[in-house]
Amino acid sequence: MPSRIAIMGDRPSVRAVLSRARTFAAARPAKQKAGAAAAGVLLASAPFGGLAAAPEPPPQQLLLGQPMTVGPFEVAIDKVVELPDLAPAITPAPTQRVVVVDAVVTLTGDRPEYAVTLTNNLRVTGGGVKTTERPSLYVVDDATAMSVFNPGVSYRLAIAFVTDGPWQGETATVRANQVVFREEDRGTLNPNAWVGLDEIQWQGSLPLERRS
Repeated sequence: MPSRIAIMGDRPSVRAVLSRARTFAAARPAKQKAGAAAAGVLLASAPFGGLAAAPEPPPQQLLLGQPMTVGPFEVAIDKVVELPDLAPAITPAPTQRVVVVDAVVTLTGDRPEYAVTLTNNLRVTGGGVKTTERPSLYVVDDATAMSVFNPGVSYRLAIAFVTDGPWQGETATVRANQVVFREEDRGTLNPNAWVGLDEIQWQGSLPLERRS
């Protein structure tokens, strides 16, 4: 019986750009339509300098229990915990620690998605230590590794980062990049996919629990 984790090109016309934006927005879940509409306005104004004039918005504040949208995922963080290990899923070296973001993750899209769409765009920083660049995901109830999400299903997950030493301080900064949907494009090898941008969309300094 599985063990339970012990934690937790050419310039297009304005009409053509807006038409594509409306098509994209109509195909996405309701929570993502507002962002798609805003993107359409910016794209339509690009030939007139609209993109250059738009200031980069600050990250949205991330709080415990508050759902945040990361591409097709909705993530609600319950707590952040530092552990000496996450057996049986992770057993690090004696000098290392595991920082776990305990969260409920729901895939809001209409098709299955790989876990890397989420893990490529989540980071934990601070604490005066180095962490793994990309976390591992484990189902809390049975410690199985999470690789594919099914649409409409909520999972309680341990989002686990291995650090090179004990965390310093009482908080951890959790960040999530903006993730956008890239429609079919002959110029890319990966059309119709969610793509992370080098822009922080969510950020919050969350309390860190310690367990031995």
